Amino acid sequence: MSSDQAKEIEAVPPSLQDFKAPVLPDNKLVLFFHPYNFYSQKVLLVLYEKKIDFFPYVVDLCNGEQYSSWFLNLNPKGDVPVLQDGAFIVPNSTHIINYVESKFRGAKHPALKPAQNSKDYDQMLLYEQAVGRLPVGALSLGSFIHDDLKLVPKAPFIGPVRQSCLKNNEKVLDLLRRSVEELASNKAALKNKLDIQVRRRDLVSSREDFQRVLDAVRHFLLYVEQELSAKAPRSEWLTGDELTLADISLGLLLHRLYQLGFENHYWAFGKLPQVEAYFLRFRQRESYHRLQPSNFAILREMWMRTPGNYKLGAGAGFLGMAMFAAFAHK
Repeated sequence: MSSDQAKEIEAVPPSLQDFKAPVLPDNKLVLFFHPYNFYSQKVLLVLYEKKIDFFPYVVDLCNGEQYSSWFLNLNPKGDVPVLQDGAFIVPNSTHIINYVESKFRGAKHPALKPAQNSKDYDQMLLYEQAVGRLPVGALSLGSFIHDDLKLVPKAPFIGPVRQSCLKNNEKVLDLLRRSVEELASNKAALKNKLDIQVRRRDLVSSREDFQRVLDAVRHFLLYVEQELSAKAPRSEWLTGDELTLADISLGLLLHRLYQLGFENHYWAFGKLPQVEAYFLRFRQRESYHRLQPSNFAILREMWMRTPGNYKLGAGAGFLGMAMFAAFAHK
């Protein structure tokens, strides 16, 4: 193949006008999300645990749908998840969780927060804040960069997909840069997002700096191990016998570490037996099994909505691009 032919079929980033506003069902909650985005997963787990019916809309992060005009009207920051309840729009996973926890109560919708002004509530907040301080996006991206960690990642984050994730890092950032340059509004929010992602990339590029990220996760898990040991065998979950929002946050963090292949690094082979047993319990929940739909179903839906000028050269890198856009960026 000549160099001119290669350039001709090279993936061309889509223009920001390629995505049209979707037609959505009336009188139903709509969740705009991506299935590999950490905070989208957190909201999904909450909706599943509370048995809330909703319409899922997968936002095509890898091709820039989050920077299309229709989506920026929902969330000027261009982030997922976003919840729509009629004319009411709720961006940000924390706000979404607070909203559904307040609106959906009773026997049909189990509470995920203990009573306020209780010891259990204070414990839940402590765990929530601790997980919230961990740089999950940096952890994901750094795991793709530093091969010396000898991780055992799980499908689909293995082999060629990992390389595609790295290869498309700059493409995702370039898409955000173009959005900042070309859009007439939302510049400040998008510029701030770009600055954060550039700093994240620079942080994890240094092995020494990335080690600090790994150490922060280790220190938190050591604390969790001590707390679980003190409670065992009296209670299964962090604040007692009932699963709370703290368990969703911790369980999802362990799930992310497991997907990236960090279990041997942190808790397996007797390193943190209470954490390991806790994660096994969490993985038995129905909500956990519903968390990840079929990879092929997700990507098929995204491929069908991918603009034609991008499809021509996407090829084998499409999966990696999709995973990176959601997995490393938050």
